[in-house]
Amino acid sequence: MSTAGSQAGLETFDALNIDYEKAYHDNPFKVACVKAAISMLPPGSRVLDVGCGTGMPVSELLSAAGLEVFGFDISPKMVHYAQSRVKGTFVVSDMLEYQPVGVLAGVFIIFAHLQLSYADFHAAAYKFAQALQPGGILVLGQMPADKYVRAESDWGDATKTYVEDYDAPFMGEMLPTLALSAEGQLEFLRSMGLEIVSDKIDTFQPNNPKCLPEEQQYIIARRPDGRPLSPPKPLPKTTS
Repeated sequence: MSTAGSQAGLETFDALNIDYEKAYHDNPFKVACVKAAISMLPPGSRVLDVGCGTGMPVSELLSAAGLEVFGFDISPKMVHYAQSRVKGTFVVSDMLEYQPVGVLAGVFIIFAHLQLSYADFHAAAYKFAQALQPGGILVLGQMPADKYVRAESDWGDATKTYVEDYDAPFMGEMLPTLALSAEGQLEFLRSMGLEIVSDKIDTFQPNNPKCLPEEQQYIIARRPDGRPLSPPKPLPKTTS
């Protein structure tokens, strides 16, 4: 079921659409991560682009490699662009509402969870990881929180894994953002039973004069076998 958090990106990204694409399309670190992931996928396999945006460059790269691409985004305008330019199946949805059909060889969550609550991201990431076939990979891009958190008390949990609704620079503005620490994001994936294949942190300057350089983390994790996965840790806080 959708929540206010899962719907939060609608206004942000529906307004940006092509401007966002132009700013982030030519990111060599993102492209290198996606290409590395493609090399690990069986030819013609089914993959999901979570928060596909305009389809550029992630869905475009996946489709050009001959993979069967599924994608969704909360922004109708962005989905329209993806549908018109990339071979694949693209729909309007959010991360909690979307339900993958069948098993997937790859799931790509590339900066798609910026405005979620931690509880929403926890639920969505677990759902998509469970849809992976044995040997399938989850590819995740995020802005690690370590560089941006200014006070110990700002962390959202005792393990200092994440911050949520935390002001971080995005497209020249401060955006309330969910971010995990670099090591916390790795442990989040490992705690489900995934194996880390690749982890790289680089600094990228978006192609927009309003944007500051961004520290970005790209992770490839593999589901090693068919054993059930565990809910990722830390668990979300419960409300009384």
